[in-house]
Amino acid sequence: MPQTLTQPQPKAIETRKTATDHVPLIYIAAAYTQPDPVQNTHAVIRIADALLDAGFIPLIPHLTLAWHLVSPKPYDTWLAYDCHLLARCDVLLRVPGYSHGATMECTIADELAIPVIRPRSADPADCVAALTHFFAN
Repeated sequence: MPQTLTQPQPKAIETRKTATDHVPLIYIAAAYTQPDPVQNTHAVIRIADALLDAGFIPLIPHLTLAWHLVSPKPYDTWLAYDCHLLARCDVLLRVPGYSHGATMECTIADELAIPVIRPRSADPADCVAALTHFFAN
C-alpha cells in the first residue's frame, strides 16, 4: 500500500555528531545595495560556491533578495533578520568593498565574539584561502 503524508514515515538512524565533525558555518558579509543587489548577490554566490567546494557551509544573507521580490520588507527588517542569522555562525567573512550593512555586521560580530575574517580581495580563491588559513591555525 502506498504511503500517504498522514502516515508516519520511517526515520533514518542518525549518528551523534562530535566536535571534530563540526563544519564551520560562514556568514558572508558583503555589499548588497550598491551598485546593484542582483549583481552583488551573483558575486556572493560565486564566493559561496567556492567555500562549499572547500568544505565550508556558507550562509548567504543576500538570498533574501528572492524573498524580498515576493514579499518586500523595509531594509531595517532585513538587517535585523541577518543579525539573527549571524549570531548562529562560527565566523564572518568580510568581503572587501564598501558596504554600510556589512560594516555594521562586523561590529555585531565583534560584540558577539564571532571572528571576522578579511580576505585580501573579493576573489573566491582569496576568500577560501583566508578561511583555510584561519581554521588551520
